[in-house]
Amino acid sequence: MWTTTLSLALLLQAAPRLEPTAQAAPTVEPSITPTRTVSTTTRAAKTPPTDGTIIEAANNAVIGFLAVWRTAWHNSGQVSGYGSDAVRLRDVHCHWDGSFKGGTSHAYPPSVIHHGSRRSMCPNWYPSEEGEKPDERIDRDGAIDGSMRERVKQARSFLLDSLAALNERAANDPWIIGQRVRFTVDQGEYKQAVELARHCSAGAVWCSQLLGFALHAAGDYRGADSAFDAATAAMSPKDKCEWTSAELLLDEDGRNAYGRLSCEERFAANKKIWWMSTPMYTDSADDRHSEDYARKVLIQLHAALNWDERFDYRRRFGGDAVAEMLVRYGWPAFSVYGGDYEERSHASWMYFYDSTRTATTEYPQDRIHTVPLWTAISDPFKAPASAWQLNMPAIKESEEAVVQWWPEEHYAPARGPIAQLNDQTVMLRRDDHVVLATASELRFNNKDIKADPDAAVLIRTTSPDSIERLKRHAVRNASALVLTARIPTGPAVVGTELLAPHGQTSLRTRFGVTPPATLAALKPGEAAISDPVLLATTEGTNGADGALDQMLGSTVVKGKKVGLYWETYGYGPGDSVDVAFIVTRTEKLSVFRKLGMKLHMAHDINGSVAVRWTEPQSGHDSWTIASKVPIQARVVTLDLSQLEPGHYSVQVQAGKKGAPPPPNVKVKPGETPPLALTASRAFILER
Repeated sequence: MWTTTLSLALLLQAAPRLEPTAQAAPTVEPSITPTRTVSTTTRAAKTPPTDGTIIEAANNAVIGFLAVWRTAWHNSGQVSGYGSDAVRLRDVHCHWDGSFKGGTSHAYPPSVIHHGSRRSMCPNWYPSEEGEKPDERIDRDGAIDGSMRERVKQARSFLLDSLAALNERAANDPWIIGQRVRFTVDQGEYKQAVELARHCSAGAVWCSQLLGFALHAAGDYRGADSAFDAATAAMSPKDKCEWTSAELLLDEDGRNAYGRLSCEERFAANKKIWWMSTPMYTDSADDRHSEDYARKVLIQLHAALNWDERFDYRRRFGGDAVAEMLVRYGWPAFSVYGGDYEERSHASWMYFYDSTRTATTEYPQDRIHTVPLWTAISDPFKAPASAWQLNMPAIKESEEAVVQWWPEEHYAPARGPIAQLNDQTVMLRRDDHVVLATASELRFNNKDIKADPDAAVLIRTTSPDSIERLKRHAVRNASALVLTARIPTGPAVVGTELLAPHGQTSLRTRFGVTPPATLAALKPGEAAISDPVLLATTEGTNGADGALDQMLGSTVVKGKKVGLYWETYGYGPGDSVDVAFIVTRTEKLSVFRKLGMKLHMAHDINGSVAVRWTEPQSGHDSWTIASKVPIQARVVTLDLSQLEPGHYSVQVQAGKKGAPPPPNVKVKPGETPPLALTASRAFILER
């Protein structure tokens, strides 16, 4: 898409103007000469040109250090001990057209990023069985062997001293101050980087961007947001439109819709995108938005040279693909160098030799995907929990992880991991409000989770400026955390959140709700029914509240029996009411089974089981809830022991005894007519 290419092209501009280029080159690659590039879009201060000799000296200093860093990284890769398995070989070569004939079943790289240039990028997860590795996003020297790391650190320190001396002679030069901030962050000296950025005099936009970058690296995310906001406010409308673009983070539908928006419409859409992408509404120091801007500044700093560390940023050599990867996923945590042989082989196959090293770009599998589906952004109050796919799902060992899940974006929260839990939710009507009951399954990655009910927060949000914590009742049963609260009848996004201390796993659920009307909206003589709720047990339930406390935390049933709770509205405790429930299997039939059924060679595995009775009936748990409109709450136990595992739905029906069937319902001879009120719940039966 043209807009995406333009946006990346703008990011690949760093300094605000062309400076004299240095002709020196690193000894490891004399054929490649890093140079300063023209920038027309990151419009920093309109300062007088810096003396060419100063720029050339700064350029040579940076090139000299990068030669040291790249040599150390190259030598470390040669002795790293990581084998070149089939998947890594495919990703090292990264042929966007699938022309690399490796040993993997997927010749076409599943996560390829290609922009019509000579090189593509193939980011991937690194294998979980290899254990934890140094994260280059946090420690840029993490991939360098320990025996060489101190030399690199000393070389960077010498570079910083040189740049500081040159910056005194060219105080307003944006490239020099940018490289000082960048390499100070790489050195791990975050406070010094912040101070450098605070004293920047290279223009309001660039200095604010550098300050946001340094503050984000230092962990001051609110400060970083403020600095990036200041940079945005100082930009021209055109630059602001490109700088704030979230297009690359969206799914295909989102990119298509976003690409058709005007700049003003994009600004409005961005507010919704970041509102819906907030990792935890209970975290006052959200780092996801500032992470996006910090990634963009990182690209500008690195793209100031033709090559930098192990990537070539020239567009014809894949600079757009590198930039898109960094915007969507940030700096790779880990890389495996394919080796000199694979590098020569790749260059021979492609008929060119660029400055990007032939290495993988890998990320840990615990990254989270915060930007939801476009449907959740365009219509959040109707979005199901599945629109927010925060974590990697359960992975089959027989298939590559990247084939099963590779989101449009992901990142590592600074606070610690976040787990999105399964949930089961119901909304129950009262005279002047609605009760929301939501249960979260306390299990993640096949492990049980501890959760303190007192720490659980029930969030309700209707706009970026309206995020509230509801007064709630919280209880933990054998397998779930259950929260109940009164909610207004207006649509909203809601969810349970448990914010953990730094380094521990926070928990959340999130989904849109459109509550039903209150009972005051019922007409005289009118009746209604709630959705049924699955309960872990019906034993010991004492009233409606006690029953809800036993809610399952998901719609997956693993036992032989399951409880079912529902409410009817408008029927009094003494009314004679017919009640029925119907359990129906809802498996998706394969083409072969459908064909077999037509030929009478296979049977339909889907069918129904129905039970019907009349209330009130002794032995059935039911309670009357005080209300102007009569409310009857009921609980039954379903025996599922004779059912095969699979997908099912349970439908509850109710109607006054002897009442006619609902209008417009045709009943075949011999069939039992349905009752007036119906509600259902889908569930999965496992053994």
